[in-house]
Amino acid sequence: MQGFARSCGLLAAYTFSSTVLAAKEKNATQYYLTPPTEYESKWIRCKKGVCKGSNATTVPAEGPHFSAYVYYDLPEWAYDKRVIYTSYVQPMPDDCESPNDCDGRTGGNEFDMVETGYVGFNDTWFINDHVRCETSACNAQKCWNGKVPGCSWEGGPCKQGDYNSCNIQKDPDNMPDPCTWTDVQNGFSMCTQSAQLDPMKQDFTQLSANAYLDGETGVGLWDFIPKGAVDAVNNQRAFAVHTGDGKSWGNRWIRLDLTLKDDLMWYAYSFFEPKPINDTSAKVVSKQEFGLKSKKGKPTFDTKTPHYWIFTLWQYDYEFAVPVNKVWDSMRYLHYYVVKDPMGDDPTSHVVELAEDLPDTSTGEQLTKNIPLGLPVLLAATGSISAAVLAASAFLFRWRRTPLPQMLVAQLPNDEVDGECPSLE
Repeated sequence: MQGFARSCGLLAAYTFSSTVLAAKEKNATQYYLTPPTEYESKWIRCKKGVCKGSNATTVPAEGPHFSAYVYYDLPEWAYDKRVIYTSYVQPMPDDCESPNDCDGRTGGNEFDMVETGYVGFNDTWFINDHVRCETSACNAQKCWNGKVPGCSWEGGPCKQGDYNSCNIQKDPDNMPDPCTWTDVQNGFSMCTQSAQLDPMKQDFTQLSANAYLDGETGVGLWDFIPKGAVDAVNNQRAFAVHTGDGKSWGNRWIRLDLTLKDDLMWYAYSFFEPKPINDTSAKVVSKQEFGLKSKKGKPTFDTKTPHYWIFTLWQYDYEFAVPVNKVWDSMRYLHYYVVKDPMGDDPTSHVVELAEDLPDTSTGEQLTKNIPLGLPVLLAATGSISAAVLAASAFLFRWRRTPLPQMLVAQLPNDEVDGECPSLE
């Protein structure tokens, strides 16, 4: 199979129904994706509110271009923010026994493409709670005002609820004392409140992405370059990637592409239509992309350290929130396929045959019979293609076995971040 030519940035004329990436040159090779026909699987079983399953899986990957497919398999009634699927790329030295021993939280690099539990909280509220009064963070005594729990400091009055206007706070890095940012993405009075939610009734059309360089993440570190339905949240500690079709992220194939180049990280997500896992007729219906450019100019690709795709399934316990229910009994699976050579032989990428290369026929119906999977025939690569695609064609990565035509070369402007991603040749 030919490799998949992927644009890094401007792709305004992206053809959602067939994932065709068009260049302006006449007869330029064009591609579409199909789901993988082989994959590996992980599982987790939830019973009586406790979920247990297989350990983290690591798959070697060369870089600096990384491509993988994931399919998050679960019953439609079982979506829950506490059962988290993750898929990410991380360098791991040979003496690192577990991904957690050398990840971004321990001072390393980490490129989180998917974490399903950290964004999309659209239905939460607060309750009076004094469970943390006697901790070192609060250093108070539990008290009651009638039936309302609260905290008392040094024999003072019993304070309850949001007594210091924490619930209106929006900036997690500038919270007045003793306000705290919760793990369901809102501000609260830590000593006298808890957040509450139904983890099964939230927004499951968003995935969380993130990055660590030398253990650092968050506000002030990146220039954020969105290309699609992607939002920075929690002061750039996470990036909410929307599915784009208003449907949940589960029970569909998603292609994940990560490119590390100089001081830039480029994330791309190709969402297939929801279909059974072995239905290879599924088409890409949405593509979302974004870039993170290090403000400190730090290189993103460690050429001296082996990189790995890492896939995990695990249960999260809230620190500052009280769920109204337990995780329902269920089985969930994470299916994955790593493209070993995304710059060369990619069996999930296919060349689109142009109409001028097909037999001379008089009806469109006859022509479409010559295209795999009933994909639409492209009568030409020019004409209706917008100028944005011309810009995108400058960044068609060399994900082919055969040589590409000479492409345009462009670089990100030094003084702005809304230009195109640099060519990765």
